[in-house]
Amino acid sequence: MKWKIKKWVAELISLFIVLLGVTLLSFSLMYIAPGDPARTILQAGGTMPSEEAVQEKRKEMGLDRPFLEQYRSWLWDFAHGDLGVSMIDGRNVSDEVTKALGKSAVLAVTSLAAGVAAALPLGVMSAARKEKMFDRITGFFVFIRLCMPSFLVGIGFLYLFAYRLKLISISGSGGASALILPAATLATGICARMIRQIRTLIYEEMKHPYVDGLRSRGIRETQILFVHILRNAMLPIITMIALSFGELLGGTAITEIIFSWPGIGRLVMTAIGEHDYTIIQGFVVMIALIFFVIYGLTELSYSLFDPRVKKQKEDSQNG
Repeated sequence: MKWKIKKWVAELISLFIVLLGVTLLSFSLMYIAPGDPARTILQAGGTMPSEEAVQEKRKEMGLDRPFLEQYRSWLWDFAHGDLGVSMIDGRNVSDEVTKALGKSAVLAVTSLAAGVAAALPLGVMSAARKEKMFDRITGFFVFIRLCMPSFLVGIGFLYLFAYRLKLISISGSGGASALILPAATLATGICARMIRQIRTLIYEEMKHPYVDGLRSRGIRETQILFVHILRNAMLPIITMIALSFGELLGGTAITEIIFSWPGIGRLVMTAIGEHDYTIIQGFVVMIALIFFVIYGLTELSYSLFDPRVKKQKEDSQNG
């Protein structure tokens, strides 16, 4: 028990150090980035500010202080749950980032669920029917989709379903109807990537002797594939799903812009254009925290899908 507590403490300390390093690195990049937020704010009124006005605004925003003093002040506020306010319009960064992340999370979860739901049966059946017609058709879809960037697929979906067929209305409000096309765009990419990997995993798993034993006992092929073989291949699949979710949550900017989805991608792209460093900093830290949570949940899920992992942990604790 004491060993387990020490292990958890060591992991938490390691995560804290990594998070601290992420905040320091991102703050440093924002500090040396080109552009002056104070000048940007003053120029928003359409006039060219004087140098005195710019310096006064920099002092008001605390940008004239040394780097370490600025970083220490920001870190203290962050430890108390305060990510500051926007340098451009004074919006609360925590509220803006949380709201945008919520929208991106809805898009990411929907896309991931649809992509995985399609990839699992297609990947398994492709492995079971390797080099047959079903496998060739699936492989052709994978090849075509991986060759096409997501923005091109999104524009194609918009043209076909929204403009030509008028089946879906794109409002950009973040409603249920506006979710369909961006989710489909991302889901097809996830599906294509996972099919190829799942196919390889299942095919290698089918070579193990226990599969022949199951067949000799008269167990149906579909049960062998989707219950026994798939379960034994779930650990790398779980890792793929977790990494895909993190990638979707932090990397859907182009898709969100194409479909006017009010997610974190649009927010950050706007902040970069306006040199709104507090929003960019808040985004980086929140994404880092989310990846830490995903990492922890992924490691926890290993023991649920594979008892061997749980047994190895127990043996290491007892030893």
